[in-house]
Amino acid sequence: MKTFIDIFYGIEYAQMFPMAKKAGFDGFFSGECYANDKNALKEIEHLAYLHNLEWETSHSTIPKSTTIWLEGNEGDEYCKVLLSNLDNCKQYKIPLIVVHVAPDFSKNPSFELGIKRLMPVVEHAKKAGIKIAFENINSADYLFKTLEFFTDSHVGFCYDCGHEACYEPDVRFLAKVGNRLFCTHLHDNDGKGDCHWLPFDGAINFEQICKELKACGYKGNLTLELCYNDEYCKKYTKEEFVREAYDRVQRLKNMIEN
Repeated sequence: MKTFIDIFYGIEYAQMFPMAKKAGFDGFFSGECYANDKNALKEIEHLAYLHNLEWETSHSTIPKSTTIWLEGNEGDEYCKVLLSNLDNCKQYKIPLIVVHVAPDFSKNPSFELGIKRLMPVVEHAKKAGIKIAFENINSADYLFKTLEFFTDSHVGFCYDCGHEACYEPDVRFLAKVGNRLFCTHLHDNDGKGDCHWLPFDGAINFEQICKELKACGYKGNLTLELCYNDEYCKKYTKEEFVREAYDRVQRLKNMIEN
């Protein structure tokens, strides 16, 4: 199992990449703010080449992602953004894109409308040779139905254990759709907010998660999605934080493999 990292706050990629390589990470995934920024993607490609790091995934653009499921032009325009995200993945040889499934239930979302909008996106990904991993956010029902609708081999699941813990703690996503698992976003929290702490610093039961990953036969990457916040700044230098992150993901890896 390879190990990957993204630190979306507190450490810039130009600093993080050499630290990640030195610590032992195989690669990284790029955050949503870069998905439609060609200049940034070009620079990331250069940094990845310099430090011999594998580009695992691109997170799709997040703002307006809830509009997929709503009436109006915003949802149509957002799906055009997703198509652009996919074109960028193809250009920069990023094999996988992560897409949020996050309906806004205060605005009467329509699952059927969202699926209709996603159909050309999924087809575009197929033609581009890009895999799509739909990520659990706030609705297990919408995620499960989306995966049931799109049965293509290039469509799968991105498991975010932090979202599971603080948004839908009673749903065991891996037990239900672990067979569709493409990638992971691993981090910790207090069960109340999406904190993106280092694993084992919060309330998430990683022993259970590792058992579930093992039970569904997952052999893919273990990917951390972290925030280098003010509290971590007091405790670790940036390099120490990245090294500690590597130690934590290795601990998870050992729990799954042994």
